[in-house]
Amino acid sequence: MKSPDALRVLICSANAGLCQLIRTSLRGVQMRDIHFADNPRAVIAAFTVAQPDVLLVHVEGPENDAGLSTIRFIRRWEKSPNRRIPIVAASQCRDLPTISAAINAGTNEYAVTPASGDMLQKKIMAAVQSDRPFIEHPSYVGPCRRRRQLESYAGPERRIAASPIAVVPVAAE
Repeated sequence: MKSPDALRVLICSANAGLCQLIRTSLRGVQMRDIHFADNPRAVIAAFTVAQPDVLLVHVEGPENDAGLSTIRFIRRWEKSPNRRIPIVAASQCRDLPTISAAINAGTNEYAVTPASGDMLQKKIMAAVQSDRPFIEHPSYVGPCRRRRQLESYAGPERRIAASPIAVVPVAAE
């Protein structure tokens, strides 16, 4: 397993200022081999030039987003140079629809920006060191979305047996 300072990171964003900010944060934690791409075509070109170990993709929202399209493109394109590359989605959005959209697109980790170099490094290392199985299905390609195993149930239909979380409205005072 590579150490954080030996990883090659490819930052995917059309926002050049954000790329520089993330690069500065990562350099603060001794990550030096950092490359940029501003669209899916540039990402594919970067695979041959930079040979990244991890992608950090900027995501803006749950719908019509270039970052999510890039993740889906890498995961689902049959000629993708590395469908299994660890991907970290970085976004200013903290809402559930955006996070769910990133997870369903096939990201390994999700980082809320602005984030410190330490936090970005932790997310990158979590994505690189993940031991979750990789799923290739017509409706989803990416790391297994299940992060925990329920000890109370071990059968084949685990999701059906999981009890829903009760939401109790809080009265305003």
